[in-house]
Amino acid sequence: MSKFLLLAFRNVFRNRRRTLMTLAMVSGGVAALLLGGGYFARMTQGLCESTIHNGLGHIQIFTAEHFKRDEVRVLDTGIDNWREVAAAVANAEHVRGVAPRIEFYGMVSNGQKSSVYMGSAVDPDAERSLGFTPNLVSGHDLTAGSGGDVEALIGTGLAKSMNVKVGDGLTLLAVTADGALNGIDVTIAGIEQTGVAEMDARYLRIPLVAAQRLLQSNRVTNLVVGLDATANTDRVYDELAPRLNGLPQHMEMRKWIDLATYYKQVRNLFNGIFVFMGAIVFFMVLMSSVNTLLMSMFERTREIGTMLAMGTPHAWIVGLFMTEAALLGLLGAAIGVAAGNLAGAGLNALNLRLPPPPGMAVSIPFYVLHVPGIMIGSSILVIISLVLASILPSIRASRLQITEALAHV
Repeated sequence: MSKFLLLAFRNVFRNRRRTLMTLAMVSGGVAALLLGGGYFARMTQGLCESTIHNGLGHIQIFTAEHFKRDEVRVLDTGIDNWREVAAAVANAEHVRGVAPRIEFYGMVSNGQKSSVYMGSAVDPDAERSLGFTPNLVSGHDLTAGSGGDVEALIGTGLAKSMNVKVGDGLTLLAVTADGALNGIDVTIAGIEQTGVAEMDARYLRIPLVAAQRLLQSNRVTNLVVGLDATANTDRVYDELAPRLNGLPQHMEMRKWIDLATYYKQVRNLFNGIFVFMGAIVFFMVLMSSVNTLLMSMFERTREIGTMLAMGTPHAWIVGLFMTEAALLGLLGAAIGVAAGNLAGAGLNALNLRLPPPPGMAVSIPFYVLHVPGIMIGSSILVIISLVLASILPSIRASRLQITEALAHV
């Protein structure tokens, strides 16, 4: 077996120029897959964590009614005994904290102009304990104080539309849980950029106690559960399920992945692009390698005829060609992995940034993640491509007539 491998290795480097060209093609395909896949993996990982830490949390708790029907009035499917629910969840292993939320809509006015807003009411201290910090362009975060002026954070687009800045006042109008119209005055504590242009044009956040006073209800829309690590989401979900049984209201949980529609769309897009890239590399290596291996076979026709005349089995000839192709693939994959990792490290050191994607307002960093699974998968892909490419030349070589092969010039 060792002599067989040694012979295949020598044959690979018999024509060094052709071998180098094949290795360059194979390693280039592997490096391209590593760079593309590493970039997509980094984008997906970053989007996952930013989605969670921008306020989505790892798990959210709602009432079962929330998913069965639309609200007739604000908070009529909300959580009544939310403090009891939060207490049942907060002491579970890996739970970092629990934050109540109210989601509502209304009109905002500066005295001269009115606009629609999407309101989010939060407990500032609970949000900060989970690591949820707003991306403030100016001003400061909300405080938990219930007395004095009501503070608010607004999106950059809404601030521009209403022509207001930090310290200015606005009036919020909303329909209460009883169906009446109510309003409160707020002072702008900060201007926030969510990163999504459409959200920035409508976004407004106020403290939970102020929203409950505005909406005339002690309920909350949902509870956001933050964990110490995203990897623990499934484990904590299974642990919390029994704790929520037996409460006055029937509760249901949703993992972050079930609520992150945009994340799933982006991930599926990246996966589709990467599969398409892999298919291109596969056919590129396959087609070009078939031509290279056929040329090698024609050059070695007399040699093959001599081997057949000496009684070498046909299967041995087929195995030799396929082993040579596998060695080429293995060397090309090794070079490609090394080149791809070096190129990725070089690009990471440049700290490049890309323009904002559609619907976003901030640029994104260009960073390549080194993923062992992509390295292994890319290497296997090119090795299989070369082995498949060697099937036709190896079969043709094994079927050569001895007399014609020996007379070949």
